[in-house]
Amino acid sequence: MLNVEQLKKNCIYRADCIEVLRVLPERSVDLIIADPPYYRIKGDFDFVFQTVSEYLAWCTEWVRECYRILKPTGAFYCWGSSQMIDKLSVEVLDKFDWIKRNLIVWNYRTGRPAKAAYRNETEFLWFYSNPLHEINIDAIRVPYDEGGEKDKRKNPKGKSCGNVWECSRIMPNYRESTGHPTQKPEKLAERMILASSKAGDLIVIPFAGSGSEIVPCAKHDRYFIAAETNETYVKHIILPRLKKERISFTQHDCRKQQYSISRPFGRRSEVTDHEAVQSP
Repeated sequence: MLNVEQLKKNCIYRADCIEVLRVLPERSVDLIIADPPYYRIKGDFDFVFQTVSEYLAWCTEWVRECYRILKPTGAFYCWGSSQMIDKLSVEVLDKFDWIKRNLIVWNYRTGRPAKAAYRNETEFLWFYSNPLHEINIDAIRVPYDEGGEKDKRKNPKGKSCGNVWECSRIMPNYRESTGHPTQKPEKLAERMILASSKAGDLIVIPFAGSGSEIVPCAKHDRYFIAAETNETYVKHIILPRLKKERISFTQHDCRKQQYSISRPFGRRSEVTDHEAVQSP
């Protein structure tokens, strides 16, 4: 079991996220990016819940901890599918005293055609925050559409970012591809991180998955604490990805109760193999 003395920044914990979240102090985290199982959509992790009520009860448990640890200036982003995003908001997220800011639509423009429904080519992202949170608008500006170049009202830095984010899905032949069944593009997490945190802030990633949120944390000098239960994802996807990006990290296997220690975080330096030592 973890305790607060063991908890370290820039650490990937192979543990249930609830176990990790419970150890974090109240109001200690600047940003949370959650990409939980979607409930019976894709991946083995999506099919561990037998009923919607069981799934929502589990969501309530980990979201409660997220709300507890978020600073008054903090932000919370949570992914969901079209089949569950409404229930997730009404029956879980809205139960807590934070502010519903946006429903963000990820438009990836591809999908399988269906006979009885429109083609599904989007996923959804809830953006909630505590009252004192402010977005860094300039950090995530996007180019204006062509036309109206002489319009003096346009900001020379670009247009403020809207709630429809256009970005292709990760295809198997992409350099970024890891083989994770529900991998999100790094670009999406980067936008959240730039918008809702600053250098030196602490970001919590309850479901590390393929590591798409961890990589931009390190690239932009944010500290992270991440949890992931799947040993294969940690050992064969996340850690090789961080080493490839030359990112320093710490791994803590809560099941074996041992640490694998890297050099301190600060600059992007090469990650080497590290000797495991027993935790206290």
